[in-house]
Amino acid sequence: MAKAKNLLIALLIIVLGFFVFSNPNYTGTGTSTTIVTKIDTLYKVDTLRQYKKGDAIPFAVLDTIYQIDEVHDTTYIVNDYNKIKVYTDTFRINTDNYVSIQDTISQNKIFGRGYGSHFTEKTIIVTNDIYHKPKNELFVGVIGDLRRLDNNLGVGVGLNYKKQKEVYTLNFTTNQISFGLYKKLF
Repeated sequence: MAKAKNLLIALLIIVLGFFVFSNPNYTGTGTSTTIVTKIDTLYKVDTLRQYKKGDAIPFAVLDTIYQIDEVHDTTYIVNDYNKIKVYTDTFRINTDNYVSIQDTISQNKIFGRGYGSHFTEKTIIVTNDIYHKPKNELFVGVIGDLRRLDNNLGVGVGLNYKKQKEVYTLNFTTNQISFGLYKKLF
């Protein structure tokens, strides 16, 4: 009887060593594959500001208007001529994107022109991750039992073989050998 136990222990240790030192490959035909799709939206914001001096801006005179019937005093005309006026125009492309132009004019000359823009780009990234659930799994552990009648402590090895919906167990201690089958309920 002792030789049978020693032979069974040696067999379990060999099986255990085989599974511990082997490299399992779960890409076979019986594996269940889960594909998880992740969608992320990235926003890229570009803001650009640029300014030019009036000397670098080309211009053309289209027409000259003479107003003969209006009378202004010289002080009003000189003050209006020397005022620095700023004209701003904004072009909206949509709710997030716009282009603005700002001209600074004095003494009938363009002293400066500013350009500003704000653009938002949307990039949608779709990522597919593939997860392979292993078809079968093998667990090895150390177990112990205590026999109540004679207070005999037993130590041994246990194997659990898990399929997708059921688990088989084989436990061997110095006191007993046990087999088990567990089914998945939910």
